[in-house]
Amino acid sequence: MSGADISPRFGPSTLRVGSAWAAAESAFEAGDLATARDHAASIAAQSTGRGLERRFGRAHHLLARVAEAGGDTAGAERSFRTALSAFTLLEDEHTAAHVLSELASLRLRTGDFGGATEYARQALGRAPGDVRSLTVLGYAQWLGGSPADGESSFEQALRASRNAVSALAGRGQIRADLGEYQAALTDLDRALALGVSAQDEPDVRSARALALAALGRAAEADAEMARALSPDPARPRTRLRRALIHTLSGQAEQASHDLEEILAIDPAPIEATTARRLLARLRRR
Repeated sequence: MSGADISPRFGPSTLRVGSAWAAAESAFEAGDLATARDHAASIAAQSTGRGLERRFGRAHHLLARVAEAGGDTAGAERSFRTALSAFTLLEDEHTAAHVLSELASLRLRTGDFGGATEYARQALGRAPGDVRSLTVLGYAQWLGGSPADGESSFEQALRASRNAVSALAGRGQIRADLGEYQAALTDLDRALALGVSAQDEPDVRSARALALAALGRAAEADAEMARALSPDPARPRTRLRRALIHTLSGQAEQASHDLEEILAIDPAPIEATTARRLLARLRRR
C-alpha cells in the first residue's frame, strides 16, 4: 500500500506502536508538529502488511492533520486521500465519510468551492445526514455563488442538530445578506451564545452589524462592526458588509471605496458578484 512521502528521523523500531501513538498525539496537542510527524510516519512505516490497514489509515490521518496544521495543504490532501483509500478498502463507510468531510473542509479553506462541494457530497453519500458534511456543503455552495442552496444545506444540518453552531452562523449570514434581518439576528445571536469559533466570529459579527444597521440600531451596529474589523480590517466579507451599511446610510463614497478594494483582492465568488452589482448601482446614481 503506497502513501504520502514519509521520512521519519528515526527507525520504525525506535518506539513500540502504542508508545508512538501516545507520543505523536501528545506532540500534536502541544504544537510540536515535527515530532508528531516523525512518530506518525514511524507508525505508518510499520503498518504496511495484511491486517494492518486500519492502523495504516489512522497513521496517515494523523499525518494529514499535522500537515494541515503546518500549512502544507498539498501534503495534507495526499495523506487524507491515502487514509481514505485504507478505510475504503476496509469498507468502513463511517470513517471514510469523516475523512471525506475533512477533505471538503480543506478545499473550502483554500477557496476551492467546487472541490469542497464534491467531497462533501461524497461524504453524504456514505453518511447521509451527517451534520459536519452538510455544514461544509452549505458554506461551499453559498461562497461558490448559490446562497439558496447553502441555506437549504444549513437547514438540513440544523434539523439534525438544532445547536450546530457553524450551521447557525452560516444560515444567519445568508439571511443577513439576503435582507432577512430579524431572522438573521435570531440565528446569529444564538450562534454567539452557543460559542462560535475564533475563525467564524468576525463574519458572524459583521453580519450582525448589517442586520442591526438595517433595523435602525445604528449605535449597536457601529460597535459590532468595530469588533468584526478588529482581527483583520482587510477581510473581504467584513468590508463588503461595511459597504452595505454605508449604502444604507447614504454614504456612497465610503461604500464605493470599500467595494473597489474588495474587488482588487480576489474575494469569494458570491462576494465578488455582490460587490460588482452594488458598485454598478452606486455609479449609476
